[in-house]
Amino acid sequence: MEITLPLFGTASTTSDSTGLSVTGLETPLNAATPWQLELPASGIFGLTGPSGSGKSTLLAALAGQRHCRGNITFANTVWQRGRRALATHKRTLSLGFQDSRLFAGQSVADNLALARRYSRRPLPEEECDRLLKAFGIEPLLHQPVELLSGGEAQRVAVLRQLFNNAPLQLFDEPLSAVDRAQVLRRLLPTLRDFWARYPALVIWTSHDFDEIQLLAQRCLWMDSANLSAPLSLPEVAQRLDSHGVGDSCRSRIEARVESLNDGLLTLDLGGISIFADRVAGHYRKGDTAAFLLEAGDISLSVEKPGLSSILNCLPVTLVAKQNLTDGRIRLQLAAADQVFYADISRLSCERLELREGTTYFAQFKAGSLAGL
Repeated sequence: MEITLPLFGTASTTSDSTGLSVTGLETPLNAATPWQLELPASGIFGLTGPSGSGKSTLLAALAGQRHCRGNITFANTVWQRGRRALATHKRTLSLGFQDSRLFAGQSVADNLALARRYSRRPLPEEECDRLLKAFGIEPLLHQPVELLSGGEAQRVAVLRQLFNNAPLQLFDEPLSAVDRAQVLRRLLPTLRDFWARYPALVIWTSHDFDEIQLLAQRCLWMDSANLSAPLSLPEVAQRLDSHGVGDSCRSRIEARVESLNDGLLTLDLGGISIFADRVAGHYRKGDTAAFLLEAGDISLSVEKPGLSSILNCLPVTLVAKQNLTDGRIRLQLAAADQVFYADISRLSCERLELREGTTYFAQFKAGSLAGL
């Protein structure tokens, strides 16, 4: 396979893939543990770990904004070899920051227009209009960016990256100031739909593991400048818990789409129909849909309940019980080869005489399924 080398004006043959290849990448932060990373040309990958572990440094190094040495290749083009590096503006990527970094003295519309003007993969007008509506930016288009709230500025900054539509998109805590309910129920489904239509290699950095669970299938883990990648989401969740930076209060569950009628999404989970309302994403029959279920939104019954306004009733097996520090009990439940959690009071656990290995019935409202 031929790889172009704009750094040196020559070409060479290599076995590297068309995705992102990083070998021996060193910064002052990780001189003792150079980073190695191999990712495909498209796909969504989370990046998380304890604060100060080096996540932002990695993104900056990939973007050519941090002094480093090593080798970086993307899409058969060498971005860095040793200490010689391609300038940031010549790399086919976009990098978003937690502090937004919008262009001051301009309106929201001006910032978005610049992203489209310099895009190597411009989006159709109708796609831009769809994103403006989904992100709630239309009323803000003529507003100076200095007047935006923190959450509004972050939404505009993420939208600016989407308008640019780079082949490699790096995000560093991009929605940390945005209302959590809006992120889970509106923005993440919109992002997931967008990257399904316009594939790119996305690295999404966040301390909010809910974001990563809804967007990604695999995750990069950074701890004390040591990079492990890519890992499964359950493995990363365990690492977060062991470092005291995770709270497995929401579980990621996958189900097959049956139908979407009158705003009510019907899903098949192990042969049982479950329902979700307030659905923001676009689904077709047969799609696999991922959602989050809050442990505190689940109630447990020994017998199958009768007719109720609570639409979802799922047979589950109690796998394990864990005492929490606040007096509650965390139940590990299994259904259709998937594991999730429910938090109940110790009194409820005692009254129901819950036993591991026994089948019970988990109830939760249609509005409890987040991220759809």
